[in-house]
Amino acid sequence: MVITFQKHGEKTITFKLGYTIFNYPVIEMSVNLMKLKYILCFLFFCFASLSQFGCSKFDNKTIRVGSNVWPGYETLYLARHLEELPDNIKLIELLSATDVMEAFRLKRLEVAALTMDEAMTLVSEGIDLKVFLVMDVSNGGDQLIVRPDINELSELKGKTIGYEQTALGALMLHEVLYAGGLDIKDVTLIHLQINQQLDAFSKGYIDALITFEPVATQSKQLGGKVIFDSSHIPNTIVDVLVARKETLEKHKNLIQTLVNGQSKALDTIEISKVESLKVMAQRMEISQEQLDEAMQGIHYPDLQENQTLLRKNGKLFATVERLNTILYEANLIAQPVEAHKLFDDSFVSQ
Repeated sequence: MVITFQKHGEKTITFKLGYTIFNYPVIEMSVNLMKLKYILCFLFFCFASLSQFGCSKFDNKTIRVGSNVWPGYETLYLARHLEELPDNIKLIELLSATDVMEAFRLKRLEVAALTMDEAMTLVSEGIDLKVFLVMDVSNGGDQLIVRPDINELSELKGKTIGYEQTALGALMLHEVLYAGGLDIKDVTLIHLQINQQLDAFSKGYIDALITFEPVATQSKQLGGKVIFDSSHIPNTIVDVLVARKETLEKHKNLIQTLVNGQSKALDTIEISKVESLKVMAQRMEISQEQLDEAMQGIHYPDLQENQTLLRKNGKLFATVERLNTILYEANLIAQPVEAHKLFDDSFVSQ
């Protein structure tokens, strides 16, 4: 599907392949075919790269753990740096949560790092997955960035908002509109994956952006400001690790090693914060100061707190019930997800 829209006199062409969307500026239609040739070559390279971990026969003694860029998932990479993860636990970083969800659907990943609402969306599609670790709870890390002339949520009426069309994006959009007394008909929405958002904001295609770190900090450096974040909706945006039930049974020891490694990474941050920030910031290609600021809006539960969160009738059960209402109203799930079937606390209780 190809869509074009015009903003500030510049046209943009959008290509959608599966769950991935690419946006490119087009100045003159006369150069469109040349641009198209290079774009299609780029897309072929991207999908060929994806197929390397998805289409070939894979070692059944290895698990692939997929995530997108987010400080809450960075403890996995710190664990790898600390050599707490063996070679047969492969960390795979994709461009967006959309890509992670699609790779998990297609069984190109054994484990996926997702938000709770994204996990619930997959469950509603019939995937028998379990949440076995809470990575983090967003307490300000997910943000609405707006242009300097916008001061109140109500001023978004008639404006263009960029967001990723995942359950998380829909959740944040729902909360933003509700808090501003707005209806979805009051705004224009543009789907942007996380890797497309900064470019769209910098070029003026959008007036506001629902995003998270590190794009949030980068957008603020371009003059954007925050007028709503996840601290306004506490205990709602929760990042988790999920796997199919069959994976948890088949790779029990590797899953336990993954959980233990992430726990040791948290301990290392507590003991050697400066050095840990240096390692993580370098991998994320942001400054230590930016990462430190971003982590102020993120809570990282340890194993003991995970036990409280994941156990039967634990703290996350109320979160799931609230998300059920929001996701159902947004037509993102066909029926409520049963919380008591969603969690597996055995790996945090060892």
